[in-house]
Amino acid sequence: MTLQQSDLHKKRSRRLRKKLRVGEFRELGFAITFRFDSQRYTLDEALDRWIEFVESRDWGFGGGGGEGSDILSGYLSRFARGTLGEADRECAREWLESQPGFTCIRCGELSDVWHGPWED
Repeated sequence: MTLQQSDLHKKRSRRLRKKLRVGEFRELGFAITFRFDSQRYTLDEALDRWIEFVESRDWGFGGGGGEGSDILSGYLSRFARGTLGEADRECAREWLESQPGFTCIRCGELSDVWHGPWED
C-alpha cells in the first residue's frame, strides 16, 4: 500500500504508524548508478562483486543493468527493518571508487523506501 503525500502526516496510533512505516518508523534508502569496466568484468561478474559488498552490509539492492551496457543502477535499502543514512551513502560511494574498474556516477538523495518519492 503506497500512501499519498498528504496521508503521511495524519494522526495515527503507534501500532498503525509501525504497520504503515510512517513517522518514527519511516525507512530511507537511495538510488545509485555506477559504471564498471567492461574490459575487466562481465555484467554478471560486476553485479556479483557489487551484491557481495551490499550483502556484507545487510543491505538490499533492487536493480541491475542491460546486456551490452557497462552501467548498473538500482535502489539500496536495509534488508531487514531499518533505514540507511548519509554515512551509508558515503560508504557505498567510497567502496565503488576504491574498487578497480568501478566508478560511482551518482548516489541519489535519501528517500522513503515505502512511500517515495523515487527517482525515475
